[in-house]
Amino acid sequence: DDDPLTPLTPMARVPNFPAKMHAILTREDLSDVIAWMSHGRSWRILNPRDFEIRVLPAYFDHSKFSSFIRQANGWGFRRITQGRDRNSYYNERFLRAMP
Repeated sequence: DDDPLTPLTPMARVPNFPAKMHAILTREDLSDVIAWMSHGRSWRILNPRDFEIRVLPAYFDHSKFSSFIRQANGWGFRRITQGRDRNSYYNERFLRAMP
């Protein structure tokens, strides 16, 4: 097809950022690196260095932590800066119980 608006890769085949995050957060072998908060409304990166080494290359086209944070912000995730959920990331439409 010569239509310039036709995507090169079918959209259903490339998971979007929220789908990738749900996949990452459900992996028990990564629970020491990234985990849901106990209430399931936000998640926290527990070990940024291991996250860069173990997670980013496997799920994203980059391996820079700062690029990941920029991408999370672009999808509407916001870092919580106060309280017991400090340094976790929240998006009202991204919940543990709703992949």
